[in-house]
Amino acid sequence: MRRFFPVLVLALAACAQQPWSKEDASDEQRLTDQRACEDQAYREVFKRQERMSTAAPAMISDSQARRFNLYGPGPFADVYGTQLQEESRLTSACLREKGYQQK
Repeated sequence: MRRFFPVLVLALAACAQQPWSKEDASDEQRLTDQRACEDQAYREVFKRQERMSTAAPAMISDSQARRFNLYGPGPFADVYGTQLQEESRLTSACLREKGYQQK
């Protein structure tokens, strides 16, 4: 167990999401931009998910109490995975367009 613990700590640290940063942006501006990108990604994915499937979705809520649909795998499934994965991808792209980087 003692040998396993340091490996576990390193593995968990590697999985931690790196913060976004931009040289001339304050923390307040970064949070505003990040929230705007997250909201834009949420709306875009929600619209696409709404049009995509005729199967009934599972309704799930995230940590911010936003409801979203989760569709099962199959020929009409999202090619990027779940809705949250797609939101994360779109949010990252939006922040990169605004000049932010993850360090």
